[in-house]
Amino acid sequence: MSDEQHSTSVRQLAAGFKGLDTSGVEVDEEQEPPLHEVGSPGEEEALAKMEALVVEGGNAKAIAADNFTKLLCLRGRKYDPEAGAKVLSKLLALKEELGIDDPAHTEQLTKDLQSKKVVATGAKDSAGRVIIWLRLRYHNPKESKPVDMARMVTTIMLDALKDPDAQRCGLVMLGDISGIGLKNIDPGVPKMLMGKVFPCLPIRIGRFCIFNPPWIFGHILLPIVLALMSKKLRGRIVLINGHHPEKLLPYIPKDSLPAALDGNLAIDEDKKQADLIATLQK
Repeated sequence: MSDEQHSTSVRQLAAGFKGLDTSGVEVDEEQEPPLHEVGSPGEEEALAKMEALVVEGGNAKAIAADNFTKLLCLRGRKYDPEAGAKVLSKLLALKEELGIDDPAHTEQLTKDLQSKKVVATGAKDSAGRVIIWLRLRYHNPKESKPVDMARMVTTIMLDALKDPDAQRCGLVMLGDISGIGLKNIDPGVPKMLMGKVFPCLPIRIGRFCIFNPPWIFGHILLPIVLALMSKKLRGRIVLINGHHPEKLLPYIPKDSLPAALDGNLAIDEDKKQADLIATLQK
């Protein structure tokens, strides 16, 4: 590719991020511990208030949702009954739209999971937030469309949120951008995830670590993306230029940091993804 063609590709990618909307992404600005303990009287009282609001709203699918899903939404919205009722309806609509649990999508979802571009590490930070490891260098936009990424991320998030403490505490996104190239970038992916998926999931982003972006991404594309983000989301982003894993340690304990990033966490990624795939096939 000539320099002129390369510059044209960068400009086209940059233009593709226009319209990125992160206003609906739930961010843990206060960084406070959960309001209630799991199974406590306070949690039960908040759930009863939320259920009353769900019934009042008249959404039959939300009313019929199981207790686990209702609690997932309540905990994910910091025990705010009104916010929990709203995200419950959004979550059910998202799952229906993406065809979550629909066998028709299993083949593509399996391929996406096997790529290991997004992995729930099973570890947590010091505040109890689950760590989601993102490596876009493994993403091929020709093989995986934004809706496929949306389905995969939703599946991984919901699986990670089976842990009640993860529901209550939120998550940390570990965006390892090492080795990413123009061929890996599809502006439709962040637009889909930030505009449609994250606002409908009962999660809160406590931190988003962007690690080791290449020059083109870090100096041209990333500033454009950050400028389009909401102020509250930008406030939770940590940018680490260069391969300096030690700079992640104030945010992710060494025992929770993958060994590939000089941490102590050994992850059998193949088994982890295979176990998740197996649950989809049941």
